[in-house]
Amino acid sequence: MLSRIQDWDNRMLDRISKLRTKRLNKIMVGATTIGNSGLVWFVLAIALLPFQKYRTSGIAIIIAIIVSWLCGEVTIKNIVGRVRPCHKVSEDQLLIKNPPHYSFPSGHTTSSFAATTVMFFMHPILAIPMLFLAALIAFSRTYLLVHYITDVLAGVALGIITGCIVVPVIYSISVLNFS
Repeated sequence: MLSRIQDWDNRMLDRISKLRTKRLNKIMVGATTIGNSGLVWFVLAIALLPFQKYRTSGIAIIIAIIVSWLCGEVTIKNIVGRVRPCHKVSEDQLLIKNPPHYSFPSGHTTSSFAATTVMFFMHPILAIPMLFLAALIAFSRTYLLVHYITDVLAGVALGIITGCIVVPVIYSISVLNFS
């Protein structure tokens, strides 16, 4: 079963690598860069904090990113230990620095979808542009050969699960503190 998944991942990477153009390369490098360490999502969360209407959302996004990082980067990546596809290709094929850590799941994707899921529940209209950016960041990881498709799909799932857990916890804490 695992070999079939790996074969599918390899075929998908081959197909995606055929999409490469100079313009798309720049877009994908930019998308990945703003997704580094959940930077874009932390900036968004911090920007929400001064506004009473969005403060709880900002706090929830920060917590979701931290929880998703602990689950994905600290725990799952070290258990699974999957080698990144970029470790199997020549350096001249890489458009970004070769990441040193394991591949599964995609941390960029996990944090992106954790933040987007939180916003989907708390302010759905604001989640729409976030979803497009999260999807772009996720796709960039495969386009840049630093993740397999299944790494990205696992990141989407983990991010959504994390957001779905964090939101009710935040709401229950808010009710306890403000009732």
